[in-house]
Amino acid sequence: MTTPPATAERVDRVTELMDSLVAGVAQLTTNDDWLRWLDVARRFHRYSFWNTVAILTQRPDATQVAGYQRWKTLGRQVRRGERAIRILAPCPRRRTVVDETTGEEETVTRVAGWKVASVFDISQTDGPALPEPPVRHLDGPDPGLFRHQLAALIRAEHYTFRRGAMPTGHERANGITNFATRTVTVRDDLAPAQTAKTTAHELAHVLLHQPGAHDLDRARQEIEAESVAYLVLGANGLETDAYSFGYVAGWSRGDTDLIRATSERVLACARTVLDHLGLPTPAAPAA
Repeated sequence: MTTPPATAERVDRVTELMDSLVAGVAQLTTNDDWLRWLDVARRFHRYSFWNTVAILTQRPDATQVAGYQRWKTLGRQVRRGERAIRILAPCPRRRTVVDETTGEEETVTRVAGWKVASVFDISQTDGPALPEPPVRHLDGPDPGLFRHQLAALIRAEHYTFRRGAMPTGHERANGITNFATRTVTVRDDLAPAQTAKTTAHELAHVLLHQPGAHDLDRARQEIEAESVAYLVLGANGLETDAYSFGYVAGWSRGDTDLIRATSERVLACARTVLDHLGLPTPAAPAA
């Protein structure tokens, strides 16, 4: 998809919406529900790109992964007989170095090697449910029929777009992009507004996250895709705050600097989609 020239008005509007997304996430992450969720989320490690591949290769339906002892601290127990997911864990080594300029000693930590570690998905454990970030499905119309136009853009990228049930292992997802089969699936029981939002999200994955193009971790990919959906629909009057703020907050764990770090790619992708849709962009509201 080549990029048509963006109008100055559209650039101003999507930039304003990017600021609104960051501000919305920052405000959301101060409430009690969020803080309870964040307390749990911080106990989960961020995995490298290659460990993410290893996890999904061994257990494609994995959603939340942690070690045996970490699950115990969260009040959940790995079931007897469950097969561990094998990943690589760093072996840190600390040593004391002396600053040649100041003569001060400093302890530094470096990776001395790697070892095989065992982790388990939440589906392999029993115990009380973990708190979830506040994400509410959109329940309303799609007045601009954006879902159909966005689906057409997915097809223009030579992907098959279909509505239906999610594949095994992804039953809770609203949509999924399969790069191997070049297929995008969006659930057929969503309200029109949610369908439009999810379709925009999957279109962003198609445009930004082709395997091998960028070795981004899952969190970064999800932040980018949802941010693009928020900008594209918000620029044309379909507000997705109730879903997008919580979704982006969850994957970023409230780190607004991380959201900002994605903005260049997000803004470029959103402008490309808006220009290809050929939809008018409303002027930014007066201050």
